[in-house]
Amino acid sequence: MKERMKRDKNNLSEVAAKGSIYNILSLVILKLGGLIFTIILARILLPELFGVYALVLSVFTIVMTFTDLGISTASVRYISDSLGRRNKKMARSYVRYFFKRKLILIFIAVVALLGISKYLSFSIYQNPLIYYPLIFSCLFIISESFREFFGFLFVARKDLKPNVFFDLISQLSKIVFSVIALLIFATDFKISGIFIAFFISSFITSLISFFVLRRKDKEILFGHSEKIKDKSKVNTYWKYMAIATLSLAFFGSIDTLMLGGFVSTEYLGYYRAALSLILAIAAIFPLSSIFLPIFTQINKKRFVRGFQKTIRYLLIFSIPATMGVVFIAKHLIFLIYGEAYLPATSSVYFLSLLVITSSLISLYSTVLESKERPKIVGYAVLISLAFNVILNYAAIKIFMKEPLMVIAGVGFATVLSRTALLLILVFYSRKYLGLKIKGIGLRVPILSTVVMSMFLYAFNQFIDINLFTGIIEIILGAGIYFGVLVWLGGLNKDDWDLLKTLIRKN
Repeated sequence: MKERMKRDKNNLSEVAAKGSIYNILSLVILKLGGLIFTIILARILLPELFGVYALVLSVFTIVMTFTDLGISTASVRYISDSLGRRNKKMARSYVRYFFKRKLILIFIAVVALLGISKYLSFSIYQNPLIYYPLIFSCLFIISESFREFFGFLFVARKDLKPNVFFDLISQLSKIVFSVIALLIFATDFKISGIFIAFFISSFITSLISFFVLRRKDKEILFGHSEKIKDKSKVNTYWKYMAIATLSLAFFGSIDTLMLGGFVSTEYLGYYRAALSLILAIAAIFPLSSIFLPIFTQINKKRFVRGFQKTIRYLLIFSIPATMGVVFIAKHLIFLIYGEAYLPATSSVYFLSLLVITSSLISLYSTVLESKERPKIVGYAVLISLAFNVILNYAAIKIFMKEPLMVIAGVGFATVLSRTALLLILVFYSRKYLGLKIKGIGLRVPILSTVVMSMFLYAFNQFIDINLFTGIIEIILGAGIYFGVLVWLGGLNKDDWDLLKTLIRKN
């Protein structure tokens, strides 16, 4: 019995470790590719046209969310659970159930966007340049919806390796086709060309995903199905996931959408450049996509232990990363986007806290969703969204005459509202699931961060920063942080064992 318990205990670490290497690779590909793509666009389009692109992308993000409304997360939850019970027939039933509903949502979302594009372009934002990009984005919405659905089926199977390949194809093709579009299309149609390029890239990747899934696990797509007995339970879970997903989409885009109505696209471009940089850094750390299929299949003790390990690793990396961004913000903006985007620096200072809060929000949301508490996530996001709208409006009105202050104020409002969301999720996770972060060993990482920050401050004072010295500063800062962390005993035996497991299993 003890042997079995020990084997089960180690299984979480091994499954997570095996998945984590692929998840990290996917994240690196997506975020590095996304950052490279953003840099290319920002430098070619310059702030004004880049702001137009950001506005269209924000509208696209909202509409894209309507094609999902939590279906992806709900499908991972129930398909993974069925596969964990060795019930392939029920898993296939869930695939068909969610896929039919996704088709309906895609149709509604595309028709709605086609109907309101003209009104948004000429009446709300009074910017004709966004009209045709919104129209062409409908093609991208269709192809990307299918690509995401197939991708989440691999996640539900805990088979993350193919997604690395798909993400690589997607990012490379997106960059190549977009550059071609930027070279071919005239200035007024460059943004439309970008969304046509997105569609071609997404369509190719979705086809490849489908055929690979069919070859690896044909039974999950084809064959007899059975009636879903707990459909009411599934719909309740999905309903609250829909609230959470839609609210999160607005949460992530409301700042850009509100700014679009009050500042010129040039300042919108500054803000989007800063936000893209911070989100690219923050996205390196979330491990929720690994643990959602796992958390649904483990008992209370292992669940709490797995959660505490995960949150500890997130904070060990995200705390120093946040401070590092603060100290090198100006140099990052200059080196990545160029001198034209230096006004975005003030926004980076405020938005840097998202490196910590984004990863923690993702983890706590995953925990609550995996234990069928999506209602809490949905309402928490909804409350925080309302708080964000109020703060954004206040910042815009207060600093109306100073556009740079407006975008910095909106950045601060975004951080405050996401911190509020995190606190709500922490409160209810502790109340209903008994999750506590006390005693997970953060004193040494915090002290190590302080030492690293002192070094970065001194380095910036005495060294002239360029591309070479900037890279050296980052490497030395990371080395000092981890050196102090190890020297003060900030890594325990479990940490070293997990590292060995990562290397051995992959």
